[in-house]
Amino acid sequence: MDVLVTLPDGELRENVLPPEQRRRLERLGDVTYNESFEQLTQTELSDRLQGVDVCVTGWGTPTLDETVLTDAEDLSLVAHVGGSVAVIGSPALYDEGVVVCSANEVMAKYVAEGILTYVLTGLRDVAGLTAEMRAGEWPDGWDRTETLFDRTVGFVGLGTVGRDLLDLLDPFDVTALVYDPYVDESALDGYDARLTSLDTVLSESPVVSIHASLTPETHHLLDAERLGRLRDGALLVNAARGKLVDQSALIDELEAERIRAVLDVYEEEPLPTSSPFRTLENAILFPHVAGAPSRSRLAETVVSEIERFVEDEPLRHEIPRERFELMTDDHVES
Repeated sequence: MDVLVTLPDGELRENVLPPEQRRRLERLGDVTYNESFEQLTQTELSDRLQGVDVCVTGWGTPTLDETVLTDAEDLSLVAHVGGSVAVIGSPALYDEGVVVCSANEVMAKYVAEGILTYVLTGLRDVAGLTAEMRAGEWPDGWDRTETLFDRTVGFVGLGTVGRDLLDLLDPFDVTALVYDPYVDESALDGYDARLTSLDTVLSESPVVSIHASLTPETHHLLDAERLGRLRDGALLVNAARGKLVDQSALIDELEAERIRAVLDVYEEEPLPTSSPFRTLENAILFPHVAGAPSRSRLAETVVSEIERFVEDEPLRHEIPRERFELMTDDHVES
C-alpha cells in the first residue's frame, strides 16, 4: 500500500502527526511525505497522487477536485487529520468512489469543552474581574457574576459540536432552544431541548452559542437585523466561524454595550491589531483555539482509521457524501 502525507515538513506536521503515529503509518506500507516546508500546489498534489492508495490530508491541503484526481486511479481512501473535510473534499472525490474519513468527531468534543469554558468565562465575568484585581482593586463581584444552572441556552445550529455540548450542559439543568433546519426533533431525544425558529433562539435565550456550518447559505447568518433580536445583556459565544456573523454589526452591538460576546473565531484571521474587537471590554477574545487540545488525538484517530481500512474493517469516522455537503467550508467568500 502506498500512502501520501500532504502535510508540509515543520512544526505543523510534528504537532499533528507525531513520530509514534508516523511509525504506525509506516508499518502499513510505503509512506511518502511532503518534504517541502510549503503546502503542495494542486499540480504538485496531482502528480504525487499517481499510484497512491491512501492520501493523508490536513490544514492547507489543496482541494482534491476533478483536476487533482485526473491520474489518481489507485486512490481509495482520503484520511483528513482535522475536522471538516469540505475544505479538501469535492463531489468528484465521491463520484470516484473514494472513501473519506476525518477526526471531526474527536475534535468536536474538545470544541464543545472550549465552548462550555467560554460560556462560564463570560457569565462569571472572569476577564473583567481579573483585570480589576490586577489593577489593585477589590471589585464587588456579587452583582456581576451569573450562573449557568437552570438557564436557557440557544443553539444556532446543532451539528456534532452541539450534540457534544448538550451532553456537557446536562449537569447544569439548562433548557436548550435549537435552530437547525437540517435536523428533526428526534435528534434531541433525551435532552431538555426543542427545535424552534432562529428568531426565537435569539430573542428568548440569555446565552446563545453558534455551531452552524459555514456554507454560502449561512454566510452572515447573524446580520444586523438578527443580532438586534438578541436580548439585552445576552451573551453570544462564537467558536464556529467568524463569517457566520456580520462583524461590523456585531461591533456596533458591542460598542452600544447592549450585549456581551466571547469570540474564538473572526472573519479575518489572525485578527488584525487594529480590530475594534481588541478594545471592547465586553468582548472576551480567544485566538481560534477551542479545538486546539485535540491535536494529540487527531493523528491517533486517523491512523486507526487507516488501519481499519487496510484490514477491511468498518470505519468509525467515515464522512458520507450527504454529511460532507453540510460541513463548514472555509472557502466561502465574504
